[in-house]
Amino acid sequence: MGGSGQTGSGLANPKVNIRILLAVFWACHFLLWTFGDMLSLLQEMNEPIDDSVILFVAPTTAIVQALMIVLCLVGRPSYVRLANLIVAPVYLLLNIGFIAEGTEGWEYYLGVFYILFSVLIIWRAYRWPTNE
Repeated sequence: MGGSGQTGSGLANPKVNIRILLAVFWACHFLLWTFGDMLSLLQEMNEPIDDSVILFVAPTTAIVQALMIVLCLVGRPSYVRLANLIVAPVYLLLNIGFIAEGTEGWEYYLGVFYILFSVLIIWRAYRWPTNE
């Protein structure tokens, strides 16, 4: 996991610098912390988020994204590629739904970047370099 060299799949597996790995762990921590704060603030403002499905699905989507960040750095290339080709299209559909449900200008603006990054993830995973 995360070592350099060749893999059985023929995909390149460059070694990840420990500083990048630590930065990613902090980014994951920050994303989840921010999500938790946002959810807490919404509850304090008496926003209607009493639905138990939403209270399960929303944190789960944040956790999956954080785990994907880590997996992309430390996982085996074939697993990382497969996971990205499965998870990113799911988030692409969620992002399209986010834009479709948007009512504010900032939601459309943010949604365009959600879609852009989802498409970039899918494209880069699909075009993963191989060992010669």
